[in-house]
Amino acid sequence: PANQVAAYCGNVHFDRKQGGNQVDVIQAPRSTGSILKPFLYYAMLQEGSLLPDMLLPDIPININGYTPQNFSMQYEGAVPASEALARSLNIPAVTMLQKYGVPKFHNFLQQTGFRTITRPSSHYGLSLILGGAEATLWDVTNAYAQMGRALTPNLSPELNTEKKAGIIIKEEENKTVQHEHIWDKGAVWQTFNALKEVNRPEEIDWKSIPSMQTIAWKTGTSYGFRDAWAVGVTPRYAVGVWVGNATGEGKPGLVGAQTAGPVLFDIFSYLPASPWFERPTDVFVDAEVCRQSGHLKGRFCEKTDTVLILPAGLRTD
Repeated sequence: PANQVAAYCGNVHFDRKQGGNQVDVIQAPRSTGSILKPFLYYAMLQEGSLLPDMLLPDIPININGYTPQNFSMQYEGAVPASEALARSLNIPAVTMLQKYGVPKFHNFLQQTGFRTITRPSSHYGLSLILGGAEATLWDVTNAYAQMGRALTPNLSPELNTEKKAGIIIKEEENKTVQHEHIWDKGAVWQTFNALKEVNRPEEIDWKSIPSMQTIAWKTGTSYGFRDAWAVGVTPRYAVGVWVGNATGEGKPGLVGAQTAGPVLFDIFSYLPASPWFERPTDVFVDAEVCRQSGHLKGRFCEKTDTVLILPAGLRTD
């Protein structure tokens, strides 16, 4: 049935009673690494402060002593926002959060159902987008599933108003939490468009293999290699994977794309495939965008492309 958990595995070797094997890691707060980046991308598209191909700076920065680095320790100079998300570049993400505002993003995450982000936004600061907060695999996967539901008409929030986003989470006291955020279909569509371009494990050219289904997916790796994340969404399933030690011990090489990613695709290979989401109708408008910068056409723009954007995007500067 719709909106139900199909499989749940919170740990392995439960009977060995050693090394944290009886910890349900699905419900354990863990550093989020890069797994929250798509939500910032979505939020900025939705409010009109970002266009998908808008160039973002990828240069050494120092914000009041905070000097984030890319995972590769290299710089691109400038990168289209959608590519920065697909490649999970840290510096563009931090500059995006600085523009959007930490308190606003903090509030958005709480509305979306991240129950472990409980401290004031000032506690996290700009590190909120790079793993400075903790979340559970349950809440992370649930948030990605909410996005997928927004693009699935028979599961959309409009048809499930008493549950808002169509999900109710049970808490320890058997109370329920209703999610307040109603997802913008157009912004979800554009976010998933970027996430289906994330390089798959083994660098598979999935587009050239007809049997490979399209999946919007994202990985994350926490500081100190303690947490490896991978979450993927299709019109039928949302799959979340966490790899690490239940004791919290880090291990070099525990990287989301290399450890959690292959598990994610193994799981999807066992699940029935489905065609990709249909593009939402009546939510986009045509706009002339500068081919070089990704911004709306300006007076100094020589070459333009007409692309579909959200109406809110007509306000971008």
